[in-house]
Amino acid sequence: MARASLSGLSAVLREGGLIEAAPSTAPMRHGPGERLFEYIGFTGCAVQLDQAPGGSQRLAIALEGPFETLRFRSGRNSRPPRCPACQAALSNWRQQLDTGASADQACRTLSCTRCGAHSPGWQWDWGRHAGCGRLFVDIEPVFPGEGRPLPALFTLLKRMEIGAWRYFYVQD
Repeated sequence: MARASLSGLSAVLREGGLIEAAPSTAPMRHGPGERLFEYIGFTGCAVQLDQAPGGSQRLAIALEGPFETLRFRSGRNSRPPRCPACQAALSNWRQQLDTGASADQACRTLSCTRCGAHSPGWQWDWGRHAGCGRLFVDIEPVFPGEGRPLPALFTLLKRMEIGAWRYFYVQD
């Protein structure tokens, strides 16, 4: 499998029209491209996308990585993951990760309190509330669940030739 690069990801997303051609003032932080709505479906009664330049709630797409090791992302919306062996919810997952683990260690082994299985964090079922990765595409500010990747986005990301992409929502 090929190694991903941030410049390669940026080029694919720019050519596909998901992000603007030039990043904003922050590195690898882009405004939405002209084809945003072909890739992300927005639902909900309160979705507001401020697209005015300099707007306080302007939609931004940040690209992060690639990281040498998996990074874990969670937020206040994260729920207990399910064990890959017995599907039990791991209620003490935060305590298991709060043992001084850095972001790259957080995808290491978690221990199931029901069946005793020990599995890396990326094998646990986090639903759409947390996850692990080496390369991230963050779209903000969008409330969890109000922006959903459409099949066209996954088709676009296949051009990276680095394997399957997954998505989840993190609320800080």
